[in-house]
Amino acid sequence: MPKIKKTDIQDLKKKINEKHINFYDKTLSILEFILDEYSKELTRADVEFLEMPKNAISTLDFLISAIGKVQKGQRLALGLDEESPEYNEPVINIVEGVDKNKI
Repeated sequence: MPKIKKTDIQDLKKKINEKHINFYDKTLSILEFILDEYSKELTRADVEFLEMPKNAISTLDFLISAIGKVQKGQRLALGLDEESPEYNEPVINIVEGVDKNKI
């Protein structure tokens, strides 16, 4: 069995990752279209807010869940969760024995 080079594996990972990113982008666009159209249907329906049918609420819940899954997949494919946050707080130096009257 031939040995796979490390650069070949890195190239393969990159190609697969790019496919995942494109897939998630496409899926997000479809979900955006569905949510836009569904929200139009909900506003046209003659239903009181508190009397909204359970299937309408379930559909919204499904769409929100799907969007969350796409977001998680995109973050993973883009490596956003791997980055450590930067701390932009100023560094404070404490100097002991300073006479504030001489400053």
